[in-house]
Amino acid sequence: MFNTKANTVLNNKVFNCETIRAMHDTMKRLYEAARLLQGLTTQTDVARFLNESSQVINNWERRGISKAGMLAAQEKMGCSAVWLMSGQPPMAVDSNHASTAANLSNREQKEDNVSELKGEAGSTIEHPSGTPLRTSPQRLRAALFGKGITSSEIASIAGVGIETASRWLEGEGPEITLEQAVAIQNTYGANSVWITRGKGEPGVAIRYADEYRPIPITGWKAIPVVGMAQLGDNGHWADLEYPVGHGDGYVDFPSRDKDAYAVKCEGDSMRPRIQHGEYVVIEPNQPCEPGDDVLLKSKDGRVMIKRFLYKRAGRTHLVSVNDAHPAMSFTDDEIEKMHFVRAICRPSAWRPD
Repeated sequence: MFNTKANTVLNNKVFNCETIRAMHDTMKRLYEAARLLQGLTTQTDVARFLNESSQVINNWERRGISKAGMLAAQEKMGCSAVWLMSGQPPMAVDSNHASTAANLSNREQKEDNVSELKGEAGSTIEHPSGTPLRTSPQRLRAALFGKGITSSEIASIAGVGIETASRWLEGEGPEITLEQAVAIQNTYGANSVWITRGKGEPGVAIRYADEYRPIPITGWKAIPVVGMAQLGDNGHWADLEYPVGHGDGYVDFPSRDKDAYAVKCEGDSMRPRIQHGEYVVIEPNQPCEPGDDVLLKSKDGRVMIKRFLYKRAGRTHLVSVNDAHPAMSFTDDEIEKMHFVRAICRPSAWRPD
């Protein structure tokens, strides 16, 4: 993983241990794989290598890598999509992965009517109908053909109905998701990237015996929106003065803080981390530590979302993510409250009373 004891330079900016801690786990693993497998050390290098924009990479750092991004990383970088998603080892797929995927891609472009593909250990998997493998159910049928696997077995492993599993084994039905393909890969050794995208080899070099069991997020509750925070340096607070537990609509989010509330943000001083119009979930009972995002309300009525740097000699020092806004500091007597920012939610998370 990232060495949190030393600073890491990406895209000409320094990611210290607090920044790395706030980064999504899937991106921590992607950067580690990029460094170890491809020698890539900057955010720009990773974006260029994956043919993605810097904005997409920034979004991944905050929200996690998309499923398509994980598959692309496995295809181009050689790191396992399963490892990126869950941290389940090994990190890398077989060493011949990159050249094999490239050769297969070239062969697919030249021969659209390929009727057989090489499987693992030099075996050959023939498409039963001899038609091009254009959909994930067709590729699944080709990968499992002749193994005597029943629709009930597939249904149990992938978490679908028997009717859907039966259609898959006929090369028909809905497209197979990454989670379903990973479950099939773990049981039968059929490459999840090849099933979903048609890239790489039908078989994988390493099979995963452990069952894929995603951890569900529980504890969802309606967090009341109680006001707005201006993200500029001259921020102001718009207290709506609703009763406790009520506000201007709600944001759904899992929180253990009984006093949690949400605030709508306006301004650009925290971009790209917090966008104009997004909501932040505040947990007032969570202690604030250096590196945390915080909501600070001063006694003169200003309210702002900033990053807490440190406290020294009776002054609290804050900074904006956007370098165009200067750092700020307040004495203890000037601060009415400073609360921990648990999460950032898109505007679509809001719902009315």
